[in-house]
Amino acid sequence: MSAKIHIERLMHRSSIAVAGESAASYSLIKLVPSGNEGTNSLPLSIALVLDVSGSMYEEDGLGMSRLQRIQQAALAAMAKLKPEDTLALVAFAHDAQVVLPCTRMADRGAVEDVIRCIDTFAIDPGGTAMDKGIALGLQEVEKDAGPGRVSQVVVLTDGETSGEESCRQFAQQAADKKIRLTMIGVGTEWNAPLIKDLSRLSDGRWCYIDVHQAQEAERIFVEEFGRLSATVFTNVELHLRPIKEVRIKRFRQVVPEIRELKLREAGERHLIAHLGTLEKEQARRYILEMSLPRRPDGKYVITQMEISYDLGSGRREKNGPLPLEMQYTAAGHGYVNAEVAKHIDEVQIFELNNNLQKALAAEDAVEARRLAENIAKKGDLMGPRAAKKTMLARQLLDELQQGGRVSKKTQLAVDDAARLAEDVAVS
Repeated sequence: MSAKIHIERLMHRSSIAVAGESAASYSLIKLVPSGNEGTNSLPLSIALVLDVSGSMYEEDGLGMSRLQRIQQAALAAMAKLKPEDTLALVAFAHDAQVVLPCTRMADRGAVEDVIRCIDTFAIDPGGTAMDKGIALGLQEVEKDAGPGRVSQVVVLTDGETSGEESCRQFAQQAADKKIRLTMIGVGTEWNAPLIKDLSRLSDGRWCYIDVHQAQEAERIFVEEFGRLSATVFTNVELHLRPIKEVRIKRFRQVVPEIRELKLREAGERHLIAHLGTLEKEQARRYILEMSLPRRPDGKYVITQMEISYDLGSGRREKNGPLPLEMQYTAAGHGYVNAEVAKHIDEVQIFELNNNLQKALAAEDAVEARRLAENIAKKGDLMGPRAAKKTMLARQLLDELQQGGRVSKKTQLAVDDAARLAEDVAVS
């Protein structure tokens, strides 16, 4: 059996009653990549772009400098890479320098040597020119880009940066070239809105390293490199063809993290969502939000869906089309599917958090308190599966109560937790 992406569909309710002209409905779409034991992941071209400015030499609260902690984490992550993968290393501070050109991991010793001595290169530490680092990282992965390879730039910083607009332009250029950015913030002084913008523009992701947790840097690096090294499917697209009068309102990824995905109109009643890359045996989950028209009682197809993807050959493969069906009944709404409801609850906390972050940025303590209270209440209703989100919301409320302000660490922790699905089974 060659590698395939299987599609599973679950409706929020077993049936729907539409009293007015239309009613909201949700569907959970699971994409389950699979293949036989001989299915190989695709080779990688990675540029690791590291901040080596003066603040990275400060101790992280655990007796080690931030840079040393990151060096250890990067060395541990190297074990996830294959001999045919390539890695380039860029260091940036006041300026930027390629300290290791694109090198195959078959020469693992040479790569590890450069990581260990990255602090010895002549780079002026008095600044943070992340835009120059990203530019060099993109240049390096492009040297090795081509059909059947996955290109990724992993950027780490612990502070503000110059050239914000240039950073955004480079992120957009990366997206146009199918190169994604992984943005990692260390500590609490990095520019969170910029980091999130760059991950969104490049269709990438962002991570936060708490410097007071000794194993956090290694965990994030190992997970990220492991995820990349398991990539089998590239340029994955979901095609949706809703039936007349069915309106697609929103489409969000909910596992492994929550993020809204754009839907592009490719023709009449034909929408496409770009899903990026998928890893072997790692399921993704999405919530499709729709508006359904009134119908007589009965079962109806509300949209057709199809997955297309590339296995590295440059040739598009397809799975589908498959119908998404809804049972109509005037007798009243049917039972709620607990698995779908779980993800809808998490999306609602995610949206509340987005508004909370805006209130905190505007220093609107009253609105921030109201939103944090709503997150805590929603978490209480969700029970153990939202324990961390509830705890952090209450911590934020305590800080507002005591001093009227929220620490940057708590703000980042709340934001980080809100976008991650808590993996607790629903009974």
